[in-house]
Amino acid sequence: MERIDAANALENRNGVAFPDTARFERAVSFVRSLPYVTDTASKGVPDYVRAVPETLVDAGGDCEDLTYLLVGMLSQPPFGYRTALAFLPGHVLVGVHRADLPTTHADAATLPDGPYVPVESVRARPIGEFRDEPVLAVYGDGLEFVDRTAIAETAAEVARDPSELETLNGILTSLSA
Repeated sequence: MERIDAANALENRNGVAFPDTARFERAVSFVRSLPYVTDTASKGVPDYVRAVPETLVDAGGDCEDLTYLLVGMLSQPPFGYRTALAFLPGHVLVGVHRADLPTTHADAATLPDGPYVPVESVRARPIGEFRDEPVLAVYGDGLEFVDRTAIAETAAEVARDPSELETLNGILTSLSA
């Protein structure tokens, strides 16, 4: 974040304003440039939640690790955006409050029934687009359960495949911390 902020200061010294859109897109592109690595492959366990500095040191992670990194970046200066975590079956992505986004993304779709625009931290998708699965919950200004039917279906899938319980438990544990 210091490098992004320093680039902004350098651009401003040269009399050229560093657009908010470019700064935002650089941050998103940086996180998306890190390789997706499963916890089993990188840590030898079904689920491991990396701290943000650990994701940077490891230079990669799974969707929750990369999402936590992007949320951490966007919620701090020079951005200071209101952020959220959006949980889909087996996936998590970033939500950024629509009012905080650069104006170039003013028309981006929001997550169901809320002010947060989805931002994928793993895949190169346009801001506002995410995979076509129900949003289970959004954790921004508290935890909001969005699709209770999908939550029940996901719980049934977890019951059939207990290894998924490790992932779900890791996510819930990180939320309560």
